[in-house]
Amino acid sequence: MKKAYAYLRVSSEEQVSNFSLDNQQDYCLREAERQEFKIVENGIYREEGVSAKTTNRPQLIRLLEDCRKNQKEVSAVFIYKIDRISRDTYDFLAIKRQLSKYGIRIISVTEPVENSPTGEFLETLLAASAKLDNATKSLRSKDGMRKRLESGWANGKAPVGYINITKDEKQIIERDSEQFEAVKKAWEEMATGIYTLDSIIPVMRKLNIRVKYKNNRLIPITKKQQTQRLFRNKFYAGYVANKDWGTDKIGNHEAMISEDLFYKVQGIIDKRSRTVGMKYNRLNESFPLRRHVICDKCGKLMTAAFSKRKYPYYYCLEKSHFSPSVPKENFEKEFIQFMTKVKPKKKFVQLFTAMVKEKWQDRYSHLINKQKGVDRELSDLYEVRKKLGQKHLQGIYSDEAFKEQLELIEDQILVKKTIKSEAKLQKIDIDILVNFMNNFLWNLDKAWTQSKDLFEKKTLVSSIFPQNIIYQYPGFRTEYLSQSFEIIKRLEGTKKSLWVAEQSRTADLMLHRHAL
Repeated sequence: MKKAYAYLRVSSEEQVSNFSLDNQQDYCLREAERQEFKIVENGIYREEGVSAKTTNRPQLIRLLEDCRKNQKEVSAVFIYKIDRISRDTYDFLAIKRQLSKYGIRIISVTEPVENSPTGEFLETLLAASAKLDNATKSLRSKDGMRKRLESGWANGKAPVGYINITKDEKQIIERDSEQFEAVKKAWEEMATGIYTLDSIIPVMRKLNIRVKYKNNRLIPITKKQQTQRLFRNKFYAGYVANKDWGTDKIGNHEAMISEDLFYKVQGIIDKRSRTVGMKYNRLNESFPLRRHVICDKCGKLMTAAFSKRKYPYYYCLEKSHFSPSVPKENFEKEFIQFMTKVKPKKKFVQLFTAMVKEKWQDRYSHLINKQKGVDRELSDLYEVRKKLGQKHLQGIYSDEAFKEQLELIEDQILVKKTIKSEAKLQKIDIDILVNFMNNFLWNLDKAWTQSKDLFEKKTLVSSIFPQNIIYQYPGFRTEYLSQSFEIIKRLEGTKKSLWVAEQSRTADLMLHRHAL
């Protein structure tokens, strides 16, 4: 008696239909017996819940391998229908051609095909019909997804900080009570402009932000690609978007951040214009001055580490000269003393912050006018986009021309929104800000000492010293201060009378304006 295999497959949606595995097996066994074939022991390959769109199926792969090994013993593979092998015509014919090389036929037990030219032609038509059926289902599915998106409901897996749930028999995305606030905090930190997509990772790990991995296992963020996906996702600003479909609509889900904050972060990522003077070094909580200080003897960066006895030291790695290792406590104490020399006097700070308040008010009125101009330009672009969509629906523009023009308009809108976010001052109480400056500027040493966060300390150092400071064994010096501190230093020696903003002589008023 001739020997054969049987291949059975169901996809998840077919489990309860006549395509069930047991039903297919019964048909295959009866037809094999009728045609005087014997299904060999362990020769039934059951593929459960796997799509036929591709050939990437473990049981099919095992079947093909067994056919290759046992081609002299087996002469046929029984299937319930041709689409059980593949819904793709090309894949089906490729599999059939491969089995033909081994002298093995594919026999469909429910379709009238035979081993003849007519049968082969009919077999190809049936495979093509399966592909058409699959493509039609796929088109309906995509159309449903598109309509869902246009209604404000997102498709697919929820981004970090949100979860997928079923509510009233509808799949929706809601805030994740465990991570929502943490991810929001990460966006706010990114908007400060002191981080890159790499350097924000330790902050996100500290916030215990985790992403889903295989089998829905949660793991910490470790890669730039993960932060890239997160901080580029407009979903967080309350939108659902799809570039392929030209969809960009306000979603029905809860927004995590404002649209202005989203575009502010996009501008930071794209241009990195807000990070001048900020150094992204290897970080260590124990050594906040690590890689901020250079050796006076060789001009190279000093480093820091624990000795074998676990005592912390700052030291120079260069072997061409002798330089003692400095205990961390002494080194940072000398740095604090150095900061007391840099900080301005309290009386001067009060005058300086008063002028900052005046400058703020001037700047605020200027940016309000600038923002109005951008709003008008955005309104015009929205109108152009609307008219473009209408002309596309009327058939004036082809799909290709519509897509090309839409991309150009979307790019312009993105640029304008970025400008708008940069031109927008946060609504804060300027008096509170001035009071903070009055306490901060003449207490720089205390601000650094009392800070418990490594990034805050490094940001403070970088904001005062744009270049590395020099250690002199003992003591620190610097040839450069940041622009704001250089101005404070220059003006600190100016006569107090020249700082009177109101009722001043013309020359004094010019100096006052120059200081601003």
